Amino acid sequence: MEDETPTCDDSLVNRGSSTSEEVVLLSKTDDVYALLRRRIVNGDYSAGYRLVIDALGREIGVSPIPVREALRRLEAEGLVRHQPNVGAQVSGMDDNQYRELMQVMARLDAWIFSLAASRLTSEVLAELSMLVHDMSRALDRSRLTEYDRLHSQFHQRVRDACPNAYLKELAERTWDRLEHGRPNVFVLVPDRARESLGEHYHIVQSLREHAPGHVLEELVASHHMRTMEAYLEGRSTERSMQKQPEGGTI
Repeated sequence: MEDETPTCDDSLVNRGSSTSEEVVLLSKTDDVYALLRRRIVNGDYSAGYRLVIDALGREIGVSPIPVREALRRLEAEGLVRHQPNVGAQVSGMDDNQYRELMQVMARLDAWIFSLAASRLTSEVLAELSMLVHDMSRALDRSRLTEYDRLHSQFHQRVRDACPNAYLKELAERTWDRLEHGRPNVFVLVPDRARESLGEHYHIVQSLREHAPGHVLEELVASHHMRTMEAYLEGRSTERSMQKQPEGGTI
């Protein structure tokens, strides 16, 4: 009688081993991606910083493969670019790229505030009011970097309440791209901070009064667009001053 004891299929063993290795590789790639992304967004790696795969692998303690895959994902997000004969670098941002991103950010955040409005509890509204109060105190003390941080927290707090996860993801990625690729707009144009503060008071009041969605969308979108215009004007003024001959004009 022929032995009917089940035998192990070598192809299945190999496939299982391969799958395990792929899972480990994916996990490492995710970890490296999260680390590098955090460093870029936090400003640890500034625009133009070279991301050398072998050096990063040695530092983090992984092979070059997960580093390379992580850089590809960051490139797809616009946070990294590949330069011929140079390799991977942290992306910078020119005025046109900033304009395009801010136009998108204005619409994304407008939709988010409209969708999130009905989900904002009295506790969250109180938290938003406190953030605006803290923004005012930071501005009174000329702490523009702190103002910028509180401003980001304000918008993120509303995004956290957005029921559309995909919309929230798009907004957060666009915001991160803007944050790392440009100078602090409120440091560049301090007068814009005071205008921005008034707009945040208006937005909170409209949320408390349950303003219609289209009203909130217009408030938030115009808030971002005014920031964009102030930043671009500030950059233009800054470039003009840099071109001015030492000692002033003749």
